[in-house]
Amino acid sequence: MTGAAFDPAATRLLLGTIVDNAGITRAKSVPGHRIAAAAAAGIGLSPVFAVMCVDDHLTRAGRYGGPVGDMRLVPDLSAAAVVDEPAGLAWAPFDQYDQDLTLMETCQRGVLRRQEAAAAAAGLDYLLAFEVEFTVFADAARSVPAHTGPGYGLRPWLALEEFSGDLLDALAAAGVDVETLHPEYGPGQLEVSMAPRPPVAAVDQYVLARLVIIRTARQHGLAVSFAPLTIPGSIGNGCHVHFSAARDGQNVFAGGDGRHGMTADGEALIGGLVRQLPEAAGLFTPSVISHARLVPGMWSGAYACWGLENREAAVRFITGTAGSRAQTANVEVKCIDGASNPYLAAAAITGLSLAGLRAGLAAPLPAESDPAEMPAADREAAGIARLPDSLPAALDLLASSKALRDVLGGAVVDCLVAVRRYEIERYGELPAEEQIEFLVTRY
Repeated sequence: MTGAAFDPAATRLLLGTIVDNAGITRAKSVPGHRIAAAAAAGIGLSPVFAVMCVDDHLTRAGRYGGPVGDMRLVPDLSAAAVVDEPAGLAWAPFDQYDQDLTLMETCQRGVLRRQEAAAAAAGLDYLLAFEVEFTVFADAARSVPAHTGPGYGLRPWLALEEFSGDLLDALAAAGVDVETLHPEYGPGQLEVSMAPRPPVAAVDQYVLARLVIIRTARQHGLAVSFAPLTIPGSIGNGCHVHFSAARDGQNVFAGGDGRHGMTADGEALIGGLVRQLPEAAGLFTPSVISHARLVPGMWSGAYACWGLENREAAVRFITGTAGSRAQTANVEVKCIDGASNPYLAAAAITGLSLAGLRAGLAAPLPAESDPAEMPAADREAAGIARLPDSLPAALDLLASSKALRDVLGGAVVDCLVAVRRYEIERYGELPAEEQIEFLVTRY
């Protein structure tokens, strides 16, 4: 689906965004007559944003931190979208450059672009699609959920019918290709599923969708949050990422003679991803409230394993419906939430799976039932491991991960770890209710 074509001459205001290492979307805007200049020379921003924390505290990692230095935010006008045509409002993602207009090593979007290029060099065309869960509140204070269920029910759909209709219209006008919109399991919870796109374009679409969702909710007197937990005791919000890959136009997850019709390439991609999932947990579920959601029984993917249509496995294999499997077979990565940086999460999925291809891995034994209900000896025999059950443990694995440093770059990993360790020091000992009360307003 395509929205109105972006035209700088018809744009009153261009809003540009980055997503930082705390998973916060940061924004700057320029008036229409300044768009060409911004695209040529960028807009200034301190490199310290690589270590800006969830509460805007500035920490340090390597050479990042302190007041000295500058970088240039350059809007990618090829990815620009019209958000509100009558108002003349458009959006574009920023890339981060230094003053010599060399891409910064900490540019998260650049990290993903590099992995997309690596996939192409390996002869694979990746497609990614995001399922975004969020909580809708009936008040700006985010104290009253906009529906109380039942999960997936008709009543919550009707309660939010006007908002949902306007949201679908606004997403379509911005060029966001929506496949489904429906009430989810938790109070106030909705889910939007987006159509697959190449990796960078898929994440851009997701970031744009969050902008449109927040904006449309405000127009209805509602508030939304994408935080992993928004209501104490509720199931929380995930940010599931589906991916597929094709070689010479053929989906590697279908039409082969491997398990469930996979090709050897498909098995290798799953093998590489599952092998490194524990080391990626500090990236995928990086908030102090993330690990209260990443537990068995929540369908959040708390075990590093894969399985056919197994919603308790961190990696769920989906064959697709008979007759369409060549087009629809894909893999869902469930152990991700909305506090993560989506460009880096997508880069990790792409890069770690590619590492499995390079190593010629096979997918490990699948989990054919709920991993939590399997005897411990059977889990061990199948190589099924519990993902880290705390953020400190997850960050220790991320900090020491050669695989993630190869994919993301050492500077990015160091900045991620520094930002999240500060979050632990500042907020880790607070009661869960206080953690949620603060973080529900940040995501």
